[in-house]
Amino acid sequence: MFHTRNESYGARVVTVLFDLGHPAHFHLFKHVIAHLRQTGHDVELIARQKECLQDLLDKVGWRYHLAPRSGTGLAALGRQAAQALQVAVRLSLAKPIDVMAGTSIVVGPAARMTGATSLVFGEDDARTVPWFARLAYPPAHYIVTPRCLRFERHGRKHLTYPGYQELAYLHPDRFQPDPSVRSTLGVQPEERYFLVRLVALTAHHDIGQRGVSRAQARRLVEKLARHGRVFISAETKVDDDLQPYVLPTRPDQIFDVLAFADMVVGDSQTVTAEAAVLGTPAIRCNTFVGRLTYLEELEHRYGLTVGIRPEHFDRVLGTVDAWLAKADLKSQWRRRRHALISECVDLTEWILDLFTGLIRRRR
Repeated sequence: MFHTRNESYGARVVTVLFDLGHPAHFHLFKHVIAHLRQTGHDVELIARQKECLQDLLDKVGWRYHLAPRSGTGLAALGRQAAQALQVAVRLSLAKPIDVMAGTSIVVGPAARMTGATSLVFGEDDARTVPWFARLAYPPAHYIVTPRCLRFERHGRKHLTYPGYQELAYLHPDRFQPDPSVRSTLGVQPEERYFLVRLVALTAHHDIGQRGVSRAQARRLVEKLARHGRVFISAETKVDDDLQPYVLPTRPDQIFDVLAFADMVVGDSQTVTAEAAVLGTPAIRCNTFVGRLTYLEELEHRYGLTVGIRPEHFDRVLGTVDAWLAKADLKSQWRRRRHALISECVDLTEWILDLFTGLIRRRR
């Protein structure tokens, strides 16, 4: 059941700017954006050139201002951020913007320059994303993180919620998976299937980090293929011999794929967390293991995922074997997911309540 809200921000139309740097940021804010638009308020979107973000925005028909990226590395990311900052300031000069929000180093400085209130959302530990934390947090009016990061103590402007960013769009009040995705995949109702997710590790905080290598990915596919269908979702082109395994669905169907998969294995933090909150067993293999509190909580408090470093890849294969041997694996994970949902909020509802309070305070 989807929540509806009847609050009013007063007679004046409220303008909110979202800076979207990644497809996950689109999903984080999409229900908030839709609600603001439906209730007559003005929303401006800045989109970075990243993966399928433009495709997702085009599919829902939302107009956006693109901050293109040329090249790779920190210099290219810096140029793209500078472009996004220019767009945010230019939009603010054209019309007053009340709130700027995003997982972004841009919204804090842009809001300080133009009189808006900024909300910077973060899920990673500050020590793990030090450049982001140094650039984004000091100018922000509010820093919004999961409650598991309350130990970071960013002062009175640090707001925390019980849950995870993925529950803004995968909470059962927001998302019900479509079983017809099995037909799209060509998978029979009782047939097992698995997803291998491979990321490029090109973000600023990914420099010097490692995930699943090509050889390791091939070993994973070979092992899983003996037990069911295997699909690969990758940020970059996969080797020719693995092309037949490439996921054939549209980007907006990925959560249906995750929800019905028997297992997800890969090196993506976000997809691991998404699988976990959907109740799908997930194994993550990269050098961030042990360094991200929210994923450690999903693993050790709720038992929904396991993290293993790449140098211990044999443990990944051993965990795959152990999980495949469990006849009731998915039902175990459904019970664990139920425990998680009972202790967490619908983050979209929480964000809308936050916006309501902030805008009333500005008035």
